Amino acid sequence: MDVIDTMSRSAADRRTAPTIRLPLHEALERDGFAGPIDVLSASEAATLRAHLQREGVPAPLDWAKGRAATDRVIYEVAAMPQLLALLRSVLGEDIVLWGAQRIVRKPGAAHAWHCDLESAASDGRFVTVWLGLQGVSTATGLTFIAGSHRFGQPVQQALAEGGGPDSDARVLDLARGIDPAARLVRQGAADGQAILFDGRIWHAGRNETSDVVRVSLVLQYAAADMVLRMPAGDDYRWPFRFGGAGRLPVILVSGSDPGRDAGGVNRLVPPPAPLQAREAPMITTRAHTVDLPLAEDPVSRWRIYKQFQGPTRTFEKMSCHISVLSPGHVPHPPHRHADEELLIVLDGEVEIILARDPGDPDPRRLRLRPGMLSYYPSTQYHTITNPGAAPVTYLMFKWIAGDAGSVDPMQAGVFTYDDQAPPAGAPAFYKRRLFEQATHRLGKLHAHLTTLQPGAGYPPHVDAYDVAILVLSGEVETLGARVSPLGIVYYAAGETHGMRNVGTTPATYLVFEFHSPAAVALKTEAQRQARARRAAEKAARKAAKQRGARGILKRIGKLLKPFG
Repeated sequence: MDVIDTMSRSAADRRTAPTIRLPLHEALERDGFAGPIDVLSASEAATLRAHLQREGVPAPLDWAKGRAATDRVIYEVAAMPQLLALLRSVLGEDIVLWGAQRIVRKPGAAHAWHCDLESAASDGRFVTVWLGLQGVSTATGLTFIAGSHRFGQPVQQALAEGGGPDSDARVLDLARGIDPAARLVRQGAADGQAILFDGRIWHAGRNETSDVVRVSLVLQYAAADMVLRMPAGDDYRWPFRFGGAGRLPVILVSGSDPGRDAGGVNRLVPPPAPLQAREAPMITTRAHTVDLPLAEDPVSRWRIYKQFQGPTRTFEKMSCHISVLSPGHVPHPPHRHADEELLIVLDGEVEIILARDPGDPDPRRLRLRPGMLSYYPSTQYHTITNPGAAPVTYLMFKWIAGDAGSVDPMQAGVFTYDDQAPPAGAPAFYKRRLFEQATHRLGKLHAHLTTLQPGAGYPPHVDAYDVAILVLSGEVETLGARVSPLGIVYYAAGETHGMRNVGTTPATYLVFEFHSPAAVALKTEAQRQARARRAAEKAARKAAKQRGARGILKRIGKLLKPFG
């Protein structure tokens, strides 16, 4: 029997362990599986394993694979930006997470040859991420029939129709009856590494050791327009049976789906609340209009009008308030805090002060008027003053979440948006980006200005991130309500929403997208090593190019020497 072993037995082997030899989509298309790839460090894998095994973890939603819908830690791992970036190359921008389950294999235990019936449909567009957490090696990993995702039938059907035991030899024999080039591959990994495979591939799992317990987390994804069916019971034998109680719950983890899921073919459920926020009421999708002017406080000279505050599915805390600052007043000395902030001037002119520390003798001073906004990271010392003779009004969004671990977080800055008029011939639904970058607290903070012509709009859809909108002009309809200037709209991640201009003039509004931070920082050792390798390779190429250029010049000099 032809067997190929992929060796990666311990964390120490990672320096020489095979990674994806082809781009992910090419490896999955050719073999049906790819990896191993580094996802977590050994200590992160141990921390995740301890969480999954502790008492009192939330029960899964509706069925055994519904853990991501109730356990925030699992959801955050499944939504890690580096994982989603890989999956987008295969599944496209719109991705749902439909399965999450901890798997424990004791010494000598085995999982028979099978295809997961939920993802065995011949049209594919399913990817499973098998993440090793403890005791992972070639002896405890997965076994695949390479290329079997193209056979057009699950292994359960082949065994039922062909007869015989489900041994490796029998399964390989059946596979070669379909494709003579079929081969059996034992794919190993190390703790913290993942194997990715097509949902249709023939595979088995076994623990061939006598003293090692293997623990893994299985995360199962699909393109958002795939129809997912609930299995009827726990019987995965052929013929497959569907029709379990209720529809399969899925979570949108990437993009938005204006098609099937917005129409309810799959049961789209929101991610679980952040761990720190479970005791507080969550902010949900809302819309309302604020009427100016708002009264100032003649005593404190700084008055705050709270709009909403609480946790969301992205944040430990999100708040929105409008402040009225009296002339000449500074509400506090330069300070910094764990929150990140966006400040949008609504009326009047303010001066923001950006300092290096509380005693900075020469801080930066920047004037802001309506049509301008500023962003403060959690590391920035800042304050604000009203240099004019009348009260000034401004809106603030403030949020706090886990550390996103960004290698290049967004810095404090001022942005002008009232000079962003649509060009001639622009579409009725026109967007112009203001900025987009990771922050200390977000996987990505994105802002754009939208102009919506009368009657224009977009259909109901779902985003995997929170969205805040400030209406500047015109009148729009969303969530069953009409919103005029200065209207505030908040769309919670995972909730359906759409918008339409119901007025007679163009509507303009600011849009802010708050993309969730990863549970595990992006600055993993593996990523640092990868960046170091890329930098070294770039330097080597540059040096080789310079040596080549010098060599050419030297040869030209020799040729020209006889001519003086």
